[in-house]
Amino acid sequence: AGTVGRSVGARDMVSRYALALILVAVLGARATEATLPGAGAASDADKIRSEFSRRLQMAREGEPAREVDDYHYVFSADCKPYMEWQSVALYYSWVTAGAPGRFTRLLSCDEPNYPYVNSVPTHVTPLYTNIDPKDPYSAYNLPGSMMHWTQHNRTDRKWIIKLDADMIVRKPLSVTDGLEAEEGLVAAGIYGYLHGVDNEMAPMFVPADVVPRLAKVGGWEIFWASDLVKAAPLWFEYTKRVRQDPRAWWPFKGTGDVYITKESPRPWISEMYGYVFGTAMAGLRHNVEPSAQLYAGMAPWDQDSFDPFLIHYGLRIDIGDWNWDKHFELQGTAHRDKLNCALPYYPFPMVPKKHWPGSHHGTLFQPGQEEARRVEIVMELMLALNKGIRAWRHVHCGEPWPEGLSSKGLEHIVGEVRDDHAEHRAKGDGHEFERRRQIPREKSEAEMAHLEHVQAATKTKAGETQDSARVKESKPAPVVGGRRAGGGFKGRNVKDGMANMWLYFSFGWGLVLTVMARYLFCPPSAGKARRKGRSRRHEIPNRYYTS
Repeated sequence: AGTVGRSVGARDMVSRYALALILVAVLGARATEATLPGAGAASDADKIRSEFSRRLQMAREGEPAREVDDYHYVFSADCKPYMEWQSVALYYSWVTAGAPGRFTRLLSCDEPNYPYVNSVPTHVTPLYTNIDPKDPYSAYNLPGSMMHWTQHNRTDRKWIIKLDADMIVRKPLSVTDGLEAEEGLVAAGIYGYLHGVDNEMAPMFVPADVVPRLAKVGGWEIFWASDLVKAAPLWFEYTKRVRQDPRAWWPFKGTGDVYITKESPRPWISEMYGYVFGTAMAGLRHNVEPSAQLYAGMAPWDQDSFDPFLIHYGLRIDIGDWNWDKHFELQGTAHRDKLNCALPYYPFPMVPKKHWPGSHHGTLFQPGQEEARRVEIVMELMLALNKGIRAWRHVHCGEPWPEGLSSKGLEHIVGEVRDDHAEHRAKGDGHEFERRRQIPREKSEAEMAHLEHVQAATKTKAGETQDSARVKESKPAPVVGGRRAGGGFKGRNVKDGMANMWLYFSFGWGLVLTVMARYLFCPPSAGKARRKGRSRRHEIPNRYYTS
């Protein structure tokens, strides 16, 4: 009896110790969170860093904790009908793509009764176009609105994704899906024509020790939220410096801006340099991802550009005898205000059927299918533009959803789902496209220049010589699911990773000790077979269970 009692006591002691380890695991994770810089303060940066606590709360409430929920998409616009349809199309593409998180338009506007102020989720900022009375420059609105938003209405999300208005979201952007970023490191697209990064222009604006952090980037970025808070004022300040410094004006050609003239001497891309110089002065580096977006009308060049996250429609698109440019929508009066319920909607032109590929080619890159995919991406863009405006007018104007237009991704708004490619696949008349595919297509100068920059950046990411401002790889990263695979905690907060490691370690040892207590101190009785599920109570004297 004494031996049995000691066994029971030892078992209970180890079991209690194991349970204590499990409790310490949870408390240790919370303590790790509490030791983050500035814990207990009410700043937005601290709220961002309380990710682990937020996920525990979501788990307790039965909600799935997803990494893709931690993104806040923002973009800048002003109050003109031309920007309004772009804003609506971008917003509904974000909805259609199923991108979680938050979405905010930064609207620089001085019209007190602007009718579309709430057409999409919006933060209103002052209009910065005329801060220099001698030089109205609408691009001031981008860094100015970013600075205003970070100072007056910050986010509760870990990451901020900055987009341009003339983009379409195809799928949610994520630092765990090949777009590597972390605190101090910004994932961004490539703007290869920013020659001032590499020539005598850079020392005009930044110290020599900052030059190695410069990168030819722009278009879209993924920021650690507190990094954007730190960089936005410098982005705005250096935009003003570049725009207002005569050393960067015509006849200086080092900016890479081919449109400057004696009559219009200031570079339009001053804001892009303001971003590059400002973020470098804020101590940020960039991971250049050249294939995350595809300019509509360009042919893809690798797997990532074959299935891009974003479509950018900033250039003229030509497919056979069909063409379209966003600036066409400024022509005439009927096309301008596409959200006015009192006016009929003039849809964006779709690619004629004679130019359609014969079958849907999917998203897997295959040599020889570049031209087919180029046409498919343009078809997808024009469909997304029309779907976005139609969805807005369906909600705000009460217009019925057009027969034959796909509602895929907007079921909660429109209802019935239609297949985007049903008619395309049923038609099956690819002979004309196959004939055209064999005819070499002459690429535009802009497309050729972009491809050269992309090829240079791709070689750099594969490990060729480059300065320390770029993220180097000893060899090309493996392609997983169409994106370069990230690893470890590179794209995550290191302290979150430590908290998770502590949790797994303590919880695991608690389970191990529980099993050890069960089998070491209470072994099955020798020579007595046990039935499955049978209680051990018969093996211990009743005096241990009675008073």
